[in-house]
Amino acid sequence: SSGINAEWPLRPGSRFRSFMSDPVMKPRYNISLSEERQLALDRLQRICDNDFISVLDFRDNPLRIFAAHELAAIIDPAMTTKMTVQFNLFGGTIFKLGTEKHHNLLLKGIDTLGDIGCFGLTELGYGNNAVEMETTAIFDPETKELIVNTPTPLAQKYWITNGALHAHHVVVFAHLISHGVNHGIHAVLVPIRDKQLNVLPDVLVEEMGYKMGLNGVDNAKLTFDNVRVPIDNLLDKYSQLSEDGELTSDIKSTRARFLAVADQLLAGRICIASMCIGGAKASLAIAIKYSATRLTVGKKEKSTDCDSALIPLL
Repeated sequence: SSGINAEWPLRPGSRFRSFMSDPVMKPRYNISLSEERQLALDRLQRICDNDFISVLDFRDNPLRIFAAHELAAIIDPAMTTKMTVQFNLFGGTIFKLGTEKHHNLLLKGIDTLGDIGCFGLTELGYGNNAVEMETTAIFDPETKELIVNTPTPLAQKYWITNGALHAHHVVVFAHLISHGVNHGIHAVLVPIRDKQLNVLPDVLVEEMGYKMGLNGVDNAKLTFDNVRVPIDNLLDKYSQLSEDGELTSDIKSTRARFLAVADQLLAGRICIASMCIGGAKASLAIAIKYSATRLTVGKKEKSTDCDSALIPLL
């Protein structure tokens, strides 16, 4: 895998080759949207059951994360998209921005898919200018809670992977407001479904339907109607909120806080690049194999195979 020494079982005869022979990994065509999404989830469950990736790899061996994305993309890019949100954007954010209480609550479930999550950054009105998002998390001094709210239609969280069907939790990026002071964008853990996958009160989940591709990915629009969560749901590695609503932070400027809480996007870009490498390798292998049987016009207008023309270039 790109020369990555990531301890993945890549050699012929390894358990990964056996894993690839699992019937659920075989390609299926002309299936319904619901079947495609269930298939992507089932394949991701097999990845997790075989311990091929862990959120703790960010600490122990980050290259293993990228190797996992490269190889999984060969099996199913939709499944791998769900994987990168579960382990990188959601899991990586919990691991890097959360503290012990969040780790004890979620890390094991992230690895097993017992706790599926999504990453609530992008809003309908604010794509790559997310620092101007509108979602708020307002401290309530009477109940010692945070009230997460979507104030306008433009503030709904948009194209949220895992959100339409499978996620139990979302990391919501919102303006943290306490005693009338806006402390900038912070990450707040918000439950959106129970363990039976029933959507929780005051959360609106809207299906985004068919796409041009990757229909195994269940994308959603998420709206929060004054959802209340404990202040412990603030991912507080860098910023801590007291029961009196006082914020203390290791990072002084609101802009720097945003860059810190959105840092997991950088690893995400490497994960996407790794997926593209896997897809390119698979495409090249298919093309070369096909060229061995495809006849084309050769010298003196005689039929020949493509190898003599293509292989030197490939």
